[in-house]
Amino acid sequence: MLGKKAVLVIIGLLLAILVASLLSAFNDTKSLVAIETALKTQWDKPNHPIRIPVIVVHGDYAIADWIQEPRGGRALLFYNNSVWQTIFCGDVNMKQVSNLISAGVPYNDAKKLAAALEEKEKRLSDTDKALIDSFKGIVDLLKEPQHHAH
Repeated sequence: MLGKKAVLVIIGLLLAILVASLLSAFNDTKSLVAIETALKTQWDKPNHPIRIPVIVVHGDYAIADWIQEPRGGRALLFYNNSVWQTIFCGDVNMKQVSNLISAGVPYNDAKKLAAALEEKEKRLSDTDKALIDSFKGIVDLLKEPQHHAH
């Protein structure tokens, strides 16, 4: 039989785990909203809206699938100075761990991002997949910020 102190310690630990879990879920949701807002602020046009059907985040990096008819692609973002910044736009090759590492993503983050992206993209329609895969190449937006302009 557990003593009163042990029960209180267990309850305290369970509450700490619950609070940590809720804070993590809140921070994840906050990041997803911030990423979508950053992409829409940067590229959304009244007659040419951008849609972001998939966002995956790990550490200070994220990948967002975007669709802006008649094409789409993937954006690699970095969280810096409390802002999500798009650093690359690219094609299907952005799903490869080696390409993410080449873009500056640490190995562990690259591995987790690639796996999460693969899993979430399974839920996309064939039409959305085709649009996202229509982007060709990988563009460094820090060197070519005007590339995505319409």
